[in-house]
Amino acid sequence: MISHLPVRPRHCDAQAMMHATRYYEYFEDAFLDWLGARGGYERLRQDGADLVVKVSGCEHHAPARLGDVLAVESEPARIGSTSLTMTFTMRRGEELVAVGTVTYVCVRDGRPSPLPGMLVQSTRLAPGSDRTR
Repeated sequence: MISHLPVRPRHCDAQAMMHATRYYEYFEDAFLDWLGARGGYERLRQDGADLVVKVSGCEHHAPARLGDVLAVESEPARIGSTSLTMTFTMRRGEELVAVGTVTYVCVRDGRPSPLPGMLVQSTRLAPGSDRTR
């Protein structure tokens, strides 16, 4: 799934470039779009589940600037029994801007718990699969 997100003044530093910490907000917005197409957090909560971030990272390739509209592609990269790792590829037109990864862990009552079927089925990955290799 691809989300199109504008770079706004509040995301930028004095040089009108997006601040490094803001990339994670774009990854989260793209993830929420991806999750929303699968029932969203509401559906997770109906199952008594929540997702928390365990690991995140970003590799910067080119600066995003004020006024850019960034295309952020969300793709499941790895699925474990309790975790889902997503890869976010951010582009400005054809130019690669950044690649992020975020690992989410499913929790119920504050403890790791198996991923709900809605996520496992929608990833097109078998549990234990890894697209990053």
